[in-house]
Amino acid sequence: MASWLSSSRAAGADYAAVSTDESGSQDVELGSTGVQRGDSHDAAAPSACSETVQLEVLGMHCSACSTAVEASLRELPGVHSCSISLLLRKAMVRMDPKVVTQEELVDAIEDTGFEAHLMGVTDSRSLTLQLEDWPLPPAQQDVLRAALSGTFGVLQVTLQDADGTVEVQYDPNSTGPRDLIRALHDAGHAAHLEIQQWRGNKLVEAEVQQWRHLFTVAALLTVPVFLLTVVFSPIQHSVLGFPLTPLLKWAFTSPVQFWVAWRFHVGALKAVKRGKANMDVLVSLGTNASYMFSVISLLFERTHQAQFDGRHSEEFFETCAMLITFICLGKYLECAAKGRTSAAIAALMGLAPPTAVLLQLDDGGKVLSEEEIPTALVQRGDILKITPGARVPADGEVTAGHSYVDESMLTGEPAAVPKAPGNALMGGTLNAGGLLHMRTTRVGSDTALAHIVQLVESAQLAKAPIQSFADKVSAVFVPIVLGVAFMTWSCWCLAGMAGSYPDSWLPAGHTHLLFAVLFGISVVVVACPCALGLATPTAVMVGTGVAAQLGVLIKGGDVLERVHLVTAVVFDKTGTLTAGHMAVTSVTVTHPRVRREDVLAVAAALEVGNDHPIANAIVAHAQSVLAPELLFNVPGGPAPGQAGSNSVPSSPTGKGASRHLEWVWPTTGVHVIHGKGVTATVQIPGSGAQANRFASALQQTAVAVSDEEAAASQTGPKDPRCVEAVVGNAAMLADAEVAIPPEAQHHLEALERDGHTCVMLALGGQLAAVVSLFDAVKPEARGVVTALQRSGLECHLLTGDNRRTAHAIGDRLAIQHVTAECLPEGKARKIQELQRAGHVVAMVGDGVNDSPCLAQADVGIAVGSGSDIAIEAADVVLMRNDLEDVLVALDLCRVVLRRIRLNYVWALGYNVLMLPLAAGALFPVTHVQLPPWLAGGAMAFSSVSVVCSSLLLRRYRRPPPVLRDVGVTTGDTDAGAALISSKGRFGVSNAM
Repeated sequence: MASWLSSSRAAGADYAAVSTDESGSQDVELGSTGVQRGDSHDAAAPSACSETVQLEVLGMHCSACSTAVEASLRELPGVHSCSISLLLRKAMVRMDPKVVTQEELVDAIEDTGFEAHLMGVTDSRSLTLQLEDWPLPPAQQDVLRAALSGTFGVLQVTLQDADGTVEVQYDPNSTGPRDLIRALHDAGHAAHLEIQQWRGNKLVEAEVQQWRHLFTVAALLTVPVFLLTVVFSPIQHSVLGFPLTPLLKWAFTSPVQFWVAWRFHVGALKAVKRGKANMDVLVSLGTNASYMFSVISLLFERTHQAQFDGRHSEEFFETCAMLITFICLGKYLECAAKGRTSAAIAALMGLAPPTAVLLQLDDGGKVLSEEEIPTALVQRGDILKITPGARVPADGEVTAGHSYVDESMLTGEPAAVPKAPGNALMGGTLNAGGLLHMRTTRVGSDTALAHIVQLVESAQLAKAPIQSFADKVSAVFVPIVLGVAFMTWSCWCLAGMAGSYPDSWLPAGHTHLLFAVLFGISVVVVACPCALGLATPTAVMVGTGVAAQLGVLIKGGDVLERVHLVTAVVFDKTGTLTAGHMAVTSVTVTHPRVRREDVLAVAAALEVGNDHPIANAIVAHAQSVLAPELLFNVPGGPAPGQAGSNSVPSSPTGKGASRHLEWVWPTTGVHVIHGKGVTATVQIPGSGAQANRFASALQQTAVAVSDEEAAASQTGPKDPRCVEAVVGNAAMLADAEVAIPPEAQHHLEALERDGHTCVMLALGGQLAAVVSLFDAVKPEARGVVTALQRSGLECHLLTGDNRRTAHAIGDRLAIQHVTAECLPEGKARKIQELQRAGHVVAMVGDGVNDSPCLAQADVGIAVGSGSDIAIEAADVVLMRNDLEDVLVALDLCRVVLRRIRLNYVWALGYNVLMLPLAAGALFPVTHVQLPPWLAGGAMAFSSVSVVCSSLLLRRYRRPPPVLRDVGVTTGDTDAGAALISSKGRFGVSNAM
């Protein structure tokens, strides 16, 4: 029995209530977007009680199959939306469980002729336990429910009587799978966790093996038929009046027709039953026509031997057998090739280690014991040991040790990242250095790795608009082909009867009827609707997988088309074009009776509750001046030490860092105006020499609040002195009616012309100081902008910063279209203006205030180190904080779309070329008839060629790197030529 069953959960007990947002710099929530692009969303919103159910669907071959499944599900009441993936063999259904049940979904799919299996509800806060001592009497069932319901954090318990499984909904911050299994164990029941594993590779391997087996059997039976037809002379013996050679061919062909090809016949019957026609109909019709014609001909010869006068009837069993054999070979090769399209998902799924080392610690942090447990049983707040060379089993933060971690498999960053206490870890990454201890913050399906896999699968489930072309063609393709086949047979048969062509055209032993039948069968079996259906999903699957391996997450096939149409790229400034790590460069006090320390203390009090990079930089600088002994891992500060009891997670500019905040003065009436600044009443501590000094200085420069007003506006002591303070930009001070002296204005303008961002502090209605901050431009920004401009895209800069600073950054990057002093809603309006002007806009941002723009833009691109809200609103997520990945995302989307179009050209071109050839359009000139078995082989290999064409996307390589750390002087329009590697330029792909 595992020791954790009988031990209390000491590790991480005090951590259970910590928010999951406190995980550090790389702990990025990568859920599928819930924000629609512009006004494109016109579907009815699902009800509040809706849930998303995953189903495994087997037996789909082409887009006609997936369309039939989708139509059957959409017809059910209570189904809000559904997505079908032909390659993943999966359906995602968003439904109202009060209106429709999961069993009804399965029945609807099976009624259309496909096999369906329920995979479960996509809820990261629920799990399924399999009871090992099932069945149980009713009394024991009640005890079991009570044991689970009594566990702290359990929300709902559902016992399935059919199979003895228990579905538990729970609060992951309070409990987890180990606690639930322990509760059952204490109640006298054994259970194990049901893990819903990704079965993509297993399904592909099973299907490949099945087609290999069918092809092998068909080939073994077809070879004798071929030898009897082509190599050996007819055997001059008969059995029961039947010639021996045709009888042997009949015997060898029948198993091929009715056993090997049974799945085609069943699929055809199911398709006809639902009023549809697919590839199975064509194959079944062609093979049955040739088989039945041969059988009838042989029986007719047996019953009318006198009429044949020693001659044999015309039969072509070899056509039926060879046709099925070649189709099985094509399907085998197609499935093997399709299996390689999901290699990216398989590689990502393989990153998670199967086990983890759980540590039990005492109150002093000393290790009491360690135990290896399955990764699926890891809970939030656990302390895990990560040995050198081991993979991280879950997301969390380092609690002890120093090392380097290889994150290239998730972010594409080739260099290992140093890790120290307080830094974030991502599940699936590789510990390349020393021993680490970590505290888990996200486990199971909540980890960044799991979200990446879900995002890639969702992208492959989402149907690209270009796929609608294949759906429309597939809906009418088979009926048209059948019509063409009937017309072909009719024309050749009537022409033969009328003597329109000489008898010398007939092959030896053929009649006009048989001659026409062979043309008709060739037309039926040569047509290939599957190639059209595979053109888009295979390319999307390979493309999104390649993008994920490069650290670029694309949230759907529709994004590919929108990216291809982009004409303008809009950049946010802070954190996107710049590093996002603001640093205070100077503090200029504008009043003689206020000291620099006074200014920093008041400014930090106002900004400490803000999450903007400017606010974080001011607080960090104030701490370094006023309380340097309390610094812990502050960016730009000393090396990290041990965290004290009052440490809290730092802001995004110092992710993975912590700050002590007991030195910060209290405030009341804090009012944040996004894009401008903060106003508040700052309370000066009422005792000590420092307070007396501050109070004396501020009494001479600021208007103090009356004792009554102070008492009404605070909840603490009534005797502290208070001062009204404003910190922000020029617009903020103008709103507060604070005048800026000319000398301060000149100093301000000079700093802003140099690219600095300036924040002003006013105390009691008077300007007290000007704080200058600088955010360095990313070294690759200039080269990326130049590459985009050289590819014909128009670049814009949108920022809430002042005009002089914004234009200084724009001049440095050669961006001509600069819009400054924009509030978040103003940025969204600017995007709308560009769209009304005819531009298809891509927005690149990282902050919370960028989420409206990312949602409004035609294509939203979020930098992965940014906020969760920005990532949620975006269409493309860059896992690295590197703008060169913008080039990768845009280029790869264009390459994938070009590949889809090439696939369509090949699929359509094949049918346009082969249908007339099979119908005998060139026979009067060439006197060559396309045999039906060869036509079937050509049909099968057309699908293989489309899949192989998509697989060539795996050879995609990143665009050539841009030069870094290169500036440009104002007006230097030709400098961009030097910023692109001589190996090539953006927009020219080197994918084969």
